[in-house]
Amino acid sequence: MSEGINTHWLMHYRVVALVNQCRRLIRDEFGTRLSLTDPQLRQELGRFAARSQSRELARLMDDIAREAGAPEEPPESEKTAPKRMYRGQPLPEEPTNEAAPARSASTKAVIYRGRQVRG
Repeated sequence: MSEGINTHWLMHYRVVALVNQCRRLIRDEFGTRLSLTDPQLRQELGRFAARSQSRELARLMDDIAREAGAPEEPPESEKTAPKRMYRGQPLPEEPTNEAAPARSASTKAVIYRGRQVRG
């Protein structure tokens, strides 16, 4: 679900109830059981709804889209690598190998309880 789809769309009780109704209709019409834990569940529901003859399934999919919201882009902070944290405090950035002076293994920076002890 990393293609820009809201990963929390299934965290609302009303949406789960609608999805379960869709799953029941799909199971009755197509004989296929869909799992709530499937990462591609939203796409599978849409694919079956497009093939279905049931107007109820199409209505439920519209309700799901309205309740869950449209797919949204992740914020910029999630696109970059997260900062390393220790007990809620950001750790100092480690320089890359090209910019870092040559250090031996014994002079490596040691962080203990959020503070740099040696380095």
